[in-house]
Amino acid sequence: MENRRRVTEEDLLITEALIADSYGRLKQSVVQAPSRALRSAGQAISEHPFAAAATATVAGIIAYKLLGLMTPRVVVEEADVQPHATVKTARGRPDLMMEILSVILPLAAPYVAGLIQSYLGKIHPEERD
Repeated sequence: MENRRRVTEEDLLITEALIADSYGRLKQSVVQAPSRALRSAGQAISEHPFAAAATATVAGIIAYKLLGLMTPRVVVEEADVQPHATVKTARGRPDLMMEILSVILPLAAPYVAGLIQSYLGKIHPEERD
């Protein structure tokens, strides 16, 4: 049998203080995690704007394709031609991608043009007007 030292009140107080300190650091980490993630994402976007734009575009296309897979593609309508006969006609939905692009392109064009202009200005700084 080993000789063990008795647990004193001081030991309990030290343990309690260490647990409270650890819990406080855990709480602080949980609160700061979203801002750290956003800060690193913002830094990555500012360092690599074209890669970030490409990533956002690919993510949008994937989301659009997934949405397309989850919604029905053909709507079947019944039209009465004769009193006792019905004809089924199928019509496809409008091209949602073209509608989205027609709304987004006028908004994004000046921003993209500015990015390209600043990028080309960095490559050829002596040819500026």
